[in-house]
Amino acid sequence: MRIRLMGGIVALAIALGALAFPSAEPARAGSVCTGWTSSIVPPTSIRVYRTATRRTETVAFRTYVEKVMAAEWGSTAPTAALRAGAVAVKQFGWYYAIVWRGGRDAAGRCFDVRDSSTDQVYIPTRTVAPSIAAAVAATWPVSLRKGERFFLTGYRPGTGRCTANIDGWKLYQRDAVDCVHRYGDSAERLARRFFSSVSWSSPGAGDFTGDGRGDLGLVSVAPDTGEATASVMTSDAAYRAKVAAGTLVGITVSAVPGDRLLGRGTGDVNGDRRADFVQLVQTDAGVALEVIIGSASGFLPARTWWSDAVDLATLGVGTYRLVVTDFTGDGKADAGILRIRPGDAPSSSLYLATSTGTAFSAVKRTWTAALDLSTSEVRAGDIDGDGLGDLVVLAPLATGGTALNVAPSRSSTLLGTLRSWGTEPLALDSLRALVGDVNRDGRDDLVVVRRSGADGMRIVAYRAPTSGTAFSRLYFTATLALSFAGTRFSTADLTGDARADLYALVDRGVDAAGKPLGTAGWRFYSTGTTFTPAAWFTSATMPWATTFPY
Repeated sequence: MRIRLMGGIVALAIALGALAFPSAEPARAGSVCTGWTSSIVPPTSIRVYRTATRRTETVAFRTYVEKVMAAEWGSTAPTAALRAGAVAVKQFGWYYAIVWRGGRDAAGRCFDVRDSSTDQVYIPTRTVAPSIAAAVAATWPVSLRKGERFFLTGYRPGTGRCTANIDGWKLYQRDAVDCVHRYGDSAERLARRFFSSVSWSSPGAGDFTGDGRGDLGLVSVAPDTGEATASVMTSDAAYRAKVAAGTLVGITVSAVPGDRLLGRGTGDVNGDRRADFVQLVQTDAGVALEVIIGSASGFLPARTWWSDAVDLATLGVGTYRLVVTDFTGDGKADAGILRIRPGDAPSSSLYLATSTGTAFSAVKRTWTAALDLSTSEVRAGDIDGDGLGDLVVLAPLATGGTALNVAPSRSSTLLGTLRSWGTEPLALDSLRALVGDVNRDGRDDLVVVRRSGADGMRIVAYRAPTSGTAFSRLYFTATLALSFAGTRFSTADLTGDARADLYALVDRGVDAAGKPLGTAGWRFYSTGTTFTPAAWFTSATMPWATTFPY
């Protein structure tokens, strides 16, 4: 099917069933050409039929995507539209690197795609503009799904009116540009708008080491000084080898007393796909946001990315909390400072410090409510799947239960009204809350660890809705033989399958003489329908009381 675009083509979209688990290398067979098997990890190369020479060339896949983008899309569209286009171009070629249509050149060599408007226009001499290279880089891990189906993406030129040509299978280029200008759509929102009922899957959440799989970030705090040291535990063998060789070691991330730490979180603040530490600290001059960058050679020393004066002219007086997520949809995590003022006229406000990649911008208030959230727990993540971070608040109810509240993003600089999306029957002190995409639908879900019985636990996953404003229970585990009081959790994509899994640090108790036995590590793998627990390590030298998972 030949459909001419602004500078190229698109084919009709086809649904593909759930594919093999991610593999690092393509598997070849007689009935396939490139034979890539993973629908999570993009192929390393693609075989392109050159119509001018009637020969097949093997092309680095990233180069192919960039050159096609240069030919099909141009470089002047808004960033969000370019990113959505980069995903569509990539997944078109990716699909055919998995599914071979039987094409062969004159010499009998197989190919995946043609370089003409029959498939996508590939011109190897075309110059790749920086905006295109950046769009491809920012979305390289992303894939789209309808349910669990990896599908063939399509795109057409469109008419320039945002909602004029939505059919659920094709991205309309001019229409997407209008959506960005008119509604401020992010790339993820564009994908959901045009492809309909689609998930935006990006593996590797919580990855500190850069191998595409989430790691366990650890912060150990000296009880006498409050000095904190950051380190990483990982299943990445290359990273472990470097640690053993002494080239990667823990780094002191804070020398301030513990009572001056106002909050700590993790997120990729510089856009290099490695998790970093962010902490909000009280200083002699006021408050500051410090960042500890994770690099290929370990953590870098803490640097102040933003500070406020002693009179707190920007934030005002109050109690502060920190949440870290990508509120703006640009691929870099931002810092949200929640200021809480209790009293007869209570108020709570979220101030956003957006990341530039090297610093946080001046904070701006993005949300406020006449509420005292001092007894609440706050989290952040992309709950509604628009590519922008949302605020999650677990608040105690007068009935003894807990309200599961969400203030969804309305734009990259504004949050909506905080409303209840569900309730938990247990009191807040019998719950632990985490945020992560456990079912790989591109929306962050709410994971609640419940106290069960005297001191056991069950893990409940609440699915973020595809429409509406209410959580639904996705699944819950049986009672686990772990101590609720003696377990701390964090979330990360352990397997690189774009599902959020859990890490847990478990208190091993004391021996007969009362000496602490240290800490055990557990991993809980999400299958999309449950969490599968597995013991990981034990350490007699890791003190559970002063070690925290991130």
